Amino acid sequence: MAVYMQGSGRRWISVAVGVVALLIGLGIGYLVGHGTATTADDVVTKSRSKGEDAATALQRLPIEYEQALTNASGESPTTVTDALDDATVLLTEAYAASPWLPDALRQPPVQAIGRLKADVTAQVAADVFAQDVAQAVDAIGTAFNFEAANS
Repeated sequence: MAVYMQGSGRRWISVAVGVVALLIGLGIGYLVGHGTATTADDVVTKSRSKGEDAATALQRLPIEYEQALTNASGESPTTVTDALDDATVLLTEAYAASPWLPDALRQPPVQAIGRLKADVTAQVAADVFAQDVAQAVDAIGTAFNFEAANS
């Protein structure tokens, strides 16, 4: 014996199945989108990480500079200048990842690296160079707000 359903009953089932499928699809889409979306925190963390890379590159320089002054371990002023150029590239990449940084925060680190290049050319004392490196690292830390990241 066949069971007969009226047309309105079949339509109701079709609509219900369609609504359930839509809700499931929206839920899956939300979960996938939310899981793969880049958040503002992700962007800031990436920016700070690139800034920290530039600062770390500078922090290694006092030892290389001191060796360059005494011609120890094959270091030369060119080696230090090349390392400063590498730090400048890292800083440029950090700025590219941080379009919200104003020029007022971008200029001090750039100027500090320029001062370090002048120090190498003038062959200043190692302690003066180390102080200038510390100022450059501090300027980068201020620009990328390292203190907020560590608290």
